Amino acid sequence: MKISVLIAVLIFSACTEVNNDPVLQVTLPPGDLNLSNTPVYIDIEDSSFGEISVLCASTENAVTPAQLENLSETMYRIWWSASKSASDSVTYSFRRGDDCYDQVLRWEPAGDHSSLLRLGDQPVLQYEHPVYNPNDVEQTKKPFHHLYDPAGDKLITKGPGGLYSHHRGIFFGYNHIYINDTRVDIWHARNGERSEHVEVVNEISGPVVGGHIVKIYWKDRDGEEFLEEKRDIRAFRQSEDITIVDFSSTLSAVGGPVMLDGDRHHAGVQFRAAQYVADNADQTRFIRPQNLAHLDSRQEIEGDDMMDLPWNAMYFQIEDRSYTVAYLSHPDNPADAEMSERLYGRFGEFFRYEVTPGNPLQVHYRFIVKSGSLTPEEIESQYRWYKDKPAVELK
Repeated sequence: MKISVLIAVLIFSACTEVNNDPVLQVTLPPGDLNLSNTPVYIDIEDSSFGEISVLCASTENAVTPAQLENLSETMYRIWWSASKSASDSVTYSFRRGDDCYDQVLRWEPAGDHSSLLRLGDQPVLQYEHPVYNPNDVEQTKKPFHHLYDPAGDKLITKGPGGLYSHHRGIFFGYNHIYINDTRVDIWHARNGERSEHVEVVNEISGPVVGGHIVKIYWKDRDGEEFLEEKRDIRAFRQSEDITIVDFSSTLSAVGGPVMLDGDRHHAGVQFRAAQYVADNADQTRFIRPQNLAHLDSRQEIEGDDMMDLPWNAMYFQIEDRSYTVAYLSHPDNPADAEMSERLYGRFGEFFRYEVTPGNPLQVHYRFIVKSGSLTPEEIESQYRWYKDKPAVELK
């Protein structure tokens, strides 16, 4: 999974028996970027953590929680949120303890086939994974993730129904998929083909990051799986009005080669805003990188201008509130990506790709969800946090 900062892979000795003694110190030296509650992680090989899931990370001025994710019997990933100005150097000292936070991101059931991620009492993210029913195809043909606004008051994404019912929250599909000479359409999924939830592989809960890894089968019209998807989605609360959501997916061929094709409006990882946005499309506008700033923000742009964008963003209204969702594409994603824009509330990128047993497709995206507006400069900073890897020194 591609996260904003990959610091290092370290080996360090077991900590002392005194809980308040530091087990690790890391310095973020001066660099090119200001960091503001930016999610970072470090991979640690150590067998002494056991069942511990939280550390506390201290600087001279603040204490913040650090969350452990178990990667293997001896490998752990430590997450925390880092803040510093570009010109400063900041040292974080990690100690055992759970006295540095008052709420956690945690999953709970939200229905028979729905799971809700909350931060304390506030909804953040919802996973809809219906069981496929050939007698109710429209409601059950794909899993997807809903997003809530940063205040946790309302959904800002659309489910089944409304304009283009097959558009749902954050979703992934292709309308032209070729398996030998057979074409299937996972995007619309009208003729028995579908994407279908299999299981939750891993669930992540804690004070810094919440999310999960889920297994999804892409199936043909006869119900036979031809691709296995591992979808990894993580949510971070950067501030009271900003939520960061990381989406990564790996598509692996179950049998022979699979050609993913289509067009920018009917394929790829896409975001679809709530139906209110479609009903009030005149309030929607797009925020684009500086080289496209001359283009009309209230017009949908296509063609060569919209190839291989590092990011795009959509500003929209839902009732009496405004939101901005920025769509960041990691530079490791395949090239020749075509960005799609629709004022009714959908946008995302598409590229062609052949998945073979030795050549899976891996994609990485970050969504910045903001109450109110974001400037191009703020989005560019968010993008640089996502793609760049600042230097780090060990104390």
